[in-house]
Amino acid sequence: MSHFKPPYLGAAYYPEDWPPEQVDADMRLMLDAGLNVARVGEFAWSRMEPREGRYDFDWLHRVVRKLGEAGIATIMCTPTCTPPIWLAARYPEILAVDDQGRQAQHGARRHVCPNSPVYRGHCARIAERLGAEFGKDENVIGWQIDNEVYLWQGLGCYCDVCMTTFREVLRERYGDIEALNAAWGTHLWSQTYESLAHLPPPRSDTWHHPSLLTAWITFQGDSQVEYVKHQAQILHRLVSQPVGTDMMPVLGVNYHGMHRALDLVQYNHYDAMGTLWRQVFWMDMVRSVKDAPFWNTETATCWNGSTTANGYKEPGFCRANSWLPIALGGEANLYWLWRAHWSGQELMHGSVVSSCGRPLHIFDEVKEISAGFKAAGEFLTGTRPTPPGLAVHCSGLASAIFRFQPMTQGFDYVEGLIHRVHRPLMNAHLRADVIDPAKPLDAYRVVFSPFLPALDEGDLRRRLRAWIEAGGTWIVGPLSDNRTLDATKYTHAPFGCLEDWAGVRCVYQIPGDPREFSLRWSDGRASTGSIWYDGFEPGQAEVLATYTDGPFESLAAATENKLGDGRIVVLGTLPVADHLESLMLALTARVGIALAAEASENVLVVPRRGDAGEGAVVVELENESGTVTLGGAMTDLLTGTQHVGQVEVSPYQVMVLRA
Repeated sequence: MSHFKPPYLGAAYYPEDWPPEQVDADMRLMLDAGLNVARVGEFAWSRMEPREGRYDFDWLHRVVRKLGEAGIATIMCTPTCTPPIWLAARYPEILAVDDQGRQAQHGARRHVCPNSPVYRGHCARIAERLGAEFGKDENVIGWQIDNEVYLWQGLGCYCDVCMTTFREVLRERYGDIEALNAAWGTHLWSQTYESLAHLPPPRSDTWHHPSLLTAWITFQGDSQVEYVKHQAQILHRLVSQPVGTDMMPVLGVNYHGMHRALDLVQYNHYDAMGTLWRQVFWMDMVRSVKDAPFWNTETATCWNGSTTANGYKEPGFCRANSWLPIALGGEANLYWLWRAHWSGQELMHGSVVSSCGRPLHIFDEVKEISAGFKAAGEFLTGTRPTPPGLAVHCSGLASAIFRFQPMTQGFDYVEGLIHRVHRPLMNAHLRADVIDPAKPLDAYRVVFSPFLPALDEGDLRRRLRAWIEAGGTWIVGPLSDNRTLDATKYTHAPFGCLEDWAGVRCVYQIPGDPREFSLRWSDGRASTGSIWYDGFEPGQAEVLATYTDGPFESLAAATENKLGDGRIVVLGTLPVADHLESLMLALTARVGIALAAEASENVLVVPRRGDAGEGAVVVELENESGTVTLGGAMTDLLTGTQHVGQVEVSPYQVMVLRA
């Protein structure tokens, strides 16, 4: 068991960039800042293996040992995001190929083919050597595989290996070309293929079939999963510490699929002051991937940047940003980076200290955060966010389907979830897990599935029916259950099963472009819908809202129907924010789901409970004053102040309250 204890506050450190004698000075500054973890090695392949088969880990052992002696743990990274020049020059087949047939050049990162057996072999060797060197090192608390896995240029690699592998994946899925043609409906536009060899590489300059595009982007994401899994299997044989890979807030690579072979979720983000609140959505998602605390492995202290600095943050932002993952179920927050680079593509990025070793203006704020982590550490490690009972579906496949067929003008799947669904829940102080369709439903009393086109993903349709009949409340739509796993429509009805389950019949469907349609709720409130419009004949269902204009006039816009011991609420359109908020409050209250708090919309309150007691972490997210009303007396572990009733919350203030 490690002698290092969470919560962890740290930074990425690149000792390969600095002379050995500087390490001691950096250790002293890290201790002064209050850091207790450093992430090393992620881009250092050429230093670890300067020539093929010739390794040098002495410098890395010195750094890890010195960090440990200073009381600073190490997260060790495999350096496979940045292959050295000898590897690219001797084995050019490892380099990614874009959709126009152009091969990547050495000098960037993530510019390799994830399916290349040659590259996989070299990755295996460096991972094996690192695992053998550091797998039992008591100063290493965890492993990061590679860095920020994503698709090369957004579409992935088009080399011969990838095309051959793609066709084999489709052969395994469909069996033969006739089955694929039938599933995709390729007779339209004379696209029927005679063999899998005829499947074209889906280039960005061609108007391709959306089923082909969806299959391709899913394959490329799965290739990254297999690429990481390959290294994870090696490390799991050699190391005693947990293994993860740091991922960004994008859905091009499926989070749930990636983490089946990993031990913990590592997450990177760089939101600005005005968009920090968006990270609540992503952290509600990464918290739900594994039944373990996640690590926020990268975020900025003060500004972002590559060769240009941008996005200065006001004092206090670093505090709120650093506490946010801890509040939402994480146990680590690390900055990118410790000491600013003095050269290269990212030499203008914000850091903790400058490239000449001088503390930045944010240094004292980092010290304050570290002191707070220590003061509240026992409570934080002895509690977890209270299970919310409410979940919202978020799907990598849905992201791929909507990428190539948005269905209505201007629709963006992720932005729709964050701004139009999750934000109203935040405003209402309804906490929610953001879950993959494959996630078990037993922990939830209410599940909301907006914009979930393929209901068969993760065998959800079958499991969902049983969960509803056992007493669950399912809120669904719009733009849900309207596509097969092949990204095609159903032909028997607009939906796979929704009409049958919900006891309704869809009469018309109209996109929300260029106008919105009006509706009236059963309590008399007038409103408009948004994004998409399904007009229903209610049949046996209760009408919650009725359209009042256009072709929909007098048709149902929202209905509720009993199914077994549970209920289905169908949304033919997405209500505007305040009406969606009211609906969700009513439906969750009916099954006993409590609000996290009574508080201002800019104040996040995350209830916690566990062996260390009960309480909450409070974070102000928008650099404005606010309030939170407490149900009983609580003590702020950061200041020792006791609070009761309505409490003022200052801009970017954090409170760790224990009852």
